[in-house]
Amino acid sequence: MRIAGLLLALAIGLILVPPAIFLTRVWLRDGAQALPVPPAGANDVSRMSPGQTAEVVKLAEDPARAEEQIVALVRSARERRLPVAISGARHSMGGHTLSPGGVVLDMSGFDRMGLDESTRILTVGAGALWSQVIPFLDRRGLSVAVMQANNDFTVGGSLSVNCHGWQNDTPPISSTVESFRLVTASGEVVRCSRSENVELFSLALGGYGLFGVILDARLRVVPNDLYRAEAHTVDAVDYDRTYHELTGAGQEVGLAYGRVNVAHDGFLEKSIVTILRKVNPAGGPVPFAAPRPNALKRLVFRGQVGSAYGKSLRWRLERLVGETGGGLVSRNTLLNEPSDFFASRDADATDVLQEYFVPVARLGDFLGRARLVLLRHRPDLLNVTLRNVEADTDTVLRYAREEVFGVVMLLHQKLDAAAEAGMASLTRELIDAALACGGRYYLPYRPHATREQFLASYPESRVFFERKRLYDPEGVFQNQFFARYGGSPGAAP
Repeated sequence: MRIAGLLLALAIGLILVPPAIFLTRVWLRDGAQALPVPPAGANDVSRMSPGQTAEVVKLAEDPARAEEQIVALVRSARERRLPVAISGARHSMGGHTLSPGGVVLDMSGFDRMGLDESTRILTVGAGALWSQVIPFLDRRGLSVAVMQANNDFTVGGSLSVNCHGWQNDTPPISSTVESFRLVTASGEVVRCSRSENVELFSLALGGYGLFGVILDARLRVVPNDLYRAEAHTVDAVDYDRTYHELTGAGQEVGLAYGRVNVAHDGFLEKSIVTILRKVNPAGGPVPFAAPRPNALKRLVFRGQVGSAYGKSLRWRLERLVGETGGGLVSRNTLLNEPSDFFASRDADATDVLQEYFVPVARLGDFLGRARLVLLRHRPDLLNVTLRNVEADTDTVLRYAREEVFGVVMLLHQKLDAAAEAGMASLTRELIDAALACGGRYYLPYRPHATREQFLASYPESRVFFERKRLYDPEGVFQNQFFARYGGSPGAAP
């Protein structure tokens, strides 16, 4: 028995000591604090889009005064022929919030909120962060219907990129918008909805700030349900079939997403479908937890950087314990987590996001093509998440013409010209893979796509930019994204 006990202790030590030593080394090299997002007008979260703005305008604290300030700014910029870009949390990575030589309007703090509980309609300022919205709704037993998987984005930014998240079997956030108020290029405040200024409604949602300043929006919200997570490991080629079996009619699924293995063994060949099923609590309020740093979770995630062992360790742990460890968790608790918990703290490097949307039946095909591209380029790939998105019938510059799977990739790269050139080459090959599968890429990220790839992915952009020139003939609203893909006012896209 003593020998058996010693052997058991030795076996446990052999299992636990190597990861403990590895994670200790990760902790020793990890930065002590998150790197701040660069100031409005200077850059975005990628730290690879420097701007040279003439002026950054911060709004007054009083909402009525701030609204007057926005209107006056737009009218003045039009008269002075100064381009205006709109800034929120600055998490887009392609120059969408930057206007070199122009004016950047910093919407942070424009965050007034109100709720009509009888209709479950939230009215919220465009500068509000989801980290403010979620606790506000939680106190009333409600939650956000559609948003990104993290809370450190503004409402206006989310509407401008027409975001989506873990909300399974739903269209993008545009589907939850009842109406919004917009300051147009002429300095007029108009209301846009599916029955009023309909065309502007479809252009400004997912319009990257090119049709005006969204002041506030009326959003449909949903109950804050309690969930229990379950994880299913499947071959990546079978992900779409397994996902639809697990989320089909009558399954009471509240959120769902997938992870794809980025470790060497089984690279992009294995996946995990995580389903968060609704649970009816025995009584009392749904418990809510404020976001708090999870040091071990961060170390496991950051340990992947430059490490085959780290990627393998994370995959093993994710299969073993999953996202929540199988415990009960509220919808709001899941959504109320900032992205900077896991962000790079290396001043000489950055993490960049990419996303590709492919029709459901072509998911396995795309993953196979992407695998070959990634194996050839060997980037430092940290994460691949899968999310389904139903068809978008609201916006012009839409990424979901039908039900699609979004394939979200997070990559680590150095902040130098060689790394950026390598990432650009990789991205263009992945875009070609998505196009070959009848898909397209997502526009908020690094502007590596060629103009030809942009037009192939978004043929609707011809109409989009034609209407842009109609509604904004002087080109008041501009940014680096527009300069690259839209051309100057009057020019063909």
